[in-house]
Amino acid sequence: MSVRIVRSFQGEGPVLYVCSTPIGNLGDTSHRLLEVLRTVDVVAAEDTRQTRKLLTHFDIHPPLLISCHEHNQLARHKDFVRWWEEGKRIALVSDAGTPLVSDPGDSVVQLAIDSGIPVIPLPGASAVLAGLVGSGFSPQPFTFIGFLPREKRRAREVLEPYLGVPGTLVLYEAPHRLVQTLKWIAEVCPDRAVTVAKELTKRHETFYYADSCVEMLGHFAEETPRGEYVVILGPRRSTDADFGQQVGVDGVLAGEQRMDAAVERVQQLMREGIPHATAVKDVASQTGVRRKELYQRTLTPDTSSGGGEVD
Repeated sequence: MSVRIVRSFQGEGPVLYVCSTPIGNLGDTSHRLLEVLRTVDVVAAEDTRQTRKLLTHFDIHPPLLISCHEHNQLARHKDFVRWWEEGKRIALVSDAGTPLVSDPGDSVVQLAIDSGIPVIPLPGASAVLAGLVGSGFSPQPFTFIGFLPREKRRAREVLEPYLGVPGTLVLYEAPHRLVQTLKWIAEVCPDRAVTVAKELTKRHETFYYADSCVEMLGHFAEETPRGEYVVILGPRRSTDADFGQQVGVDGVLAGEQRMDAAVERVQQLMREGIPHATAVKDVASQTGVRRKELYQRTLTPDTSSGGGEVD
């Protein structure tokens, strides 16, 4: 097996440009993007109606504008190969942002690589990065998950493996599903800090910050979501992953197992300097175990003489 080297170049010959387009504000359009769109032979768009708006705004009229979306990109392969054999230059664009990032186009890029065609990415707007850098969380490391499946069980199956991954998690969500998605997340990790970004780069761009998913859920239960959203979960706390593995995605274990897990969590929090009563209150709220019983089972000589018993 050998390493294949395909050098990007700006001269003549077949090429595939992967073009980032604005996600709302046309002022984010780069000069390089406009130059490429004006000089390519084919513009392959996720939705030609959306791309035509961009082209018309900048008075660009490509020789050929075609659709290339999730349902037809494989069928388009023979066309791409033929055009490259003819020496044509192709620009791949999605409706907004960077192609392939929760958008179609991955098979076209792989086809170009397999065909020895230079792939030249044009960096630009991305809701992932815009939301991430405005979230207040460290971006190193971060994991982009994209849209969760619509069905609750599948959504949890997708989300669960990432909850123990160090760093920040980034999701996309539509307005009509935002509350349900926040509810699923709150069931799994209620105390994880979260930022929600709405309508990035647009007139109604808004950031919402909360110390817990439960607080964020409460807000959007009262404010009707409108627009497109990026959901950013802050890095997990030191004991979140271990505790999540103990209680599972549904947070349901038979009574004694759940109490044992809750006791261990309280002890962990106390070792980190959290007051006994505070740790008991928080963990009881997360697990549903009886606070008074949890308090009694986590008493130590130091805490038993210190007062502050919870009801």
